[in-house]
Amino acid sequence: MPNPANKHLTKEFGQPEIVTLAVYMLGGAQKFIDTEDVAIQAFRLAPRRFGWRKYPKQINLELVRVSLSDAKKPHKGTLLRGSGRRGWSLTAKGNKWIEANLNLLESDLSLRSNESRRAGSVDVARADRESKRLQASAAWRQWREEPKAVKATQAKEIFRIDSYTKPNMLNLKIDRLLNLFSKDPEISSFLADMSQLVRKGEQQ
Repeated sequence: MPNPANKHLTKEFGQPEIVTLAVYMLGGAQKFIDTEDVAIQAFRLAPRRFGWRKYPKQINLELVRVSLSDAKKPHKGTLLRGSGRRGWSLTAKGNKWIEANLNLLESDLSLRSNESRRAGSVDVARADRESKRLQASAAWRQWREEPKAVKATQAKEIFRIDSYTKPNMLNLKIDRLLNLFSKDPEISSFLADMSQLVRKGEQQ
């Protein structure tokens, strides 16, 4: 019997949004997810959207790839970043979209499994650990006294960025920390300033 939750999901959201949800469910807020793993998860969520017409039990991988690419485009909200070779992860906008729709998604798909609850506990512990690290940093102390005096090297230390960090990993590290403290006004403000300083330095 078809799952009514999946019917509601496919009615409410398009294919780019469904693959974004699949990336999220596989941990794409913290890491890049392989295209094939996304395909399997998206097919579980909406088999009629991602199966072949003639062979509905077979995953249409090309359709998943197109949907993932669409989810990167500005007119679709720039929900994802990545590629078939690198894998896929949520952007800051993608995380905001998940957060905005999470109640509906959790209600429809029962996302609050034991695994997700454990992941939430891990996030709380990580946030506590990272908060202590940030507030013990030279950048934090300087920012509290004179924000404009913070150096780019100090800001890079906040995100653990060095000369070996590639652009895609730089963005991922920044977004990951911003997302972790999205509900803490002071730390969010601090991280936003630090990220601007880092990105400005990278452009020079």
